[in-house]
Amino acid sequence: MKHFSADDLSLALLPHQTPMFSDVVAKIEADTNLSPTRKRDMASALKRVAEALGKTPSNMPADPRWLQPRLEAITPAMIGVSQKTWANLVSNARAALVHSGIAKVRTNQQHALTESWRVLWETARTSGKIHDSLSRFVYFLDRLGVAPEEVGDPHVTAYHDALMDDEIRKNPAASLRNAVNAWNRAVEYVPEWPKTRLKGTEPKAQKIKLPLASFPASFSADLACFKKTAGRADFLAEPGIRPLAPASIATYARLLERFAGAVVRSGIPAEDIPDIAALLSDQMLEAGLRWLYARNGDALTPGLKLTILALQQVGRRHLGRTEQPLIDKYVKRLPKKQQGMTEQNRARLRPMLAPQMTARIAKLPEVLMKRAGTQTSHKACLLREQAIALEILLHCPIRRGNLLSIDLDRHLQRPGDGRVYLVFPQDEVKNRMMLEFELPKRIVEMIDGHIALRSPRLCPAGTTYLFPKRDGSHPMAGEHLSDNFKKCLRRELGLEVNLHLFRHFAAHILLEACPGHYEAARRLLGHSRLTSTLNAYTGVETTSAARTYADIVGKLQQ
Repeated sequence: MKHFSADDLSLALLPHQTPMFSDVVAKIEADTNLSPTRKRDMASALKRVAEALGKTPSNMPADPRWLQPRLEAITPAMIGVSQKTWANLVSNARAALVHSGIAKVRTNQQHALTESWRVLWETARTSGKIHDSLSRFVYFLDRLGVAPEEVGDPHVTAYHDALMDDEIRKNPAASLRNAVNAWNRAVEYVPEWPKTRLKGTEPKAQKIKLPLASFPASFSADLACFKKTAGRADFLAEPGIRPLAPASIATYARLLERFAGAVVRSGIPAEDIPDIAALLSDQMLEAGLRWLYARNGDALTPGLKLTILALQQVGRRHLGRTEQPLIDKYVKRLPKKQQGMTEQNRARLRPMLAPQMTARIAKLPEVLMKRAGTQTSHKACLLREQAIALEILLHCPIRRGNLLSIDLDRHLQRPGDGRVYLVFPQDEVKNRMMLEFELPKRIVEMIDGHIALRSPRLCPAGTTYLFPKRDGSHPMAGEHLSDNFKKCLRRELGLEVNLHLFRHFAAHILLEACPGHYEAARRLLGHSRLTSTLNAYTGVETTSAARTYADIVGKLQQ
């Protein structure tokens, strides 16, 4: 069978007569009403935008629905231009599509509104409580001839459809969500605003997990017992069963609660689940897993795979079941765990390992710190926080959970001679291996400077967590730090990376410089077994060896 690229398939879904950017360029260049400068700006923007997507104008569809998700994925850093330059290019490209009749003219001048909308919008705008994201929705409604008191959910759907047909870069779903939120905020804060609250067009997916109060009290007590005992070392326990790390206990407990919800949604009453033993009976295992499998479209998702493995482990650890025929059967059917990195991680890592990019990554913490300076604004504090997270990962490639948990009093140890150590005791590490790093003076200065400036903007004075929640009571949520980190790397360097990828990055940098030093890589990453390091990174030197061989051949050919 002939192989088709993703672009081939996406283009095949477009109408046959869909114009290309080259058609728009030709139309612009033939228009005698446009000035030479305007022609040049629009034609150049179309060509540059096509280049950003790795295409030529002749195979770049001038279709807003096709363009939007692809242009949204582009950041200025990816193509080596400033934010302002990229915004101007997209603006001029859209102007070209408007000129060709493909996109619509935006008329957001207040005088263009009819009297009822103009007065209402002026009141809302001057209240200081309404975001500008509502303005485009207001103009849309006015141009449809919809009076303020007539607005309802059908108009939200119509607005969504219009955004899908007209927007070439911004996310239509996000624009719609912001507009609906702003409308409902106006209902609350602007007395003159219509009192109809609006809903979005995307219904929330049904949650699987149910409140613990839905189950007998004995189930909650048994779950609490599991959380309490799963991390204890037991000399008399079945050989080979090690205590679980806190993060693993939390994951197993969450999956148990979620699976209990799935069992109930399959039709079994919650009162029939008095404890974990009942939940892991063959009847409930079959009912819950079949319900989850059907919900996922008869697909074995990573989440379902993790659930099956967790149920097996809980049965073995908490219930002492050495043989569990049904769940063991399902575990045996699971695909074998992939050795080494996933292809997705390899693809994301390759751009990071380019020499110029590696240098930019190494220098980014300093760039962010200089940009933040000694300012105490929320934005400056976040920049310093991101710089410190990146600097720590560059020198100490720890797991996300450990990075998040850093407590200035507990984990930063200062023996008094000027040295500072980052230390995690074994009971706080996923694989029970104590971690210890001597921090370079540069990191210590970054941390101390940030702590002196962050309160009260980020947290109360005296907060001991390095990455705290707003009230300082706990570390921030893992997703929050991860999202901020990913957005920062995407914005600054055009990279699609996550926190964990920096562990792979560290191993590659070390093994490139010191081929074969897998034991050093094991110690750096805190692996308990050398086989874990070998499975993940054997062959890292292959690229370097191939490059060296190519150089040798190149010299022979000269």
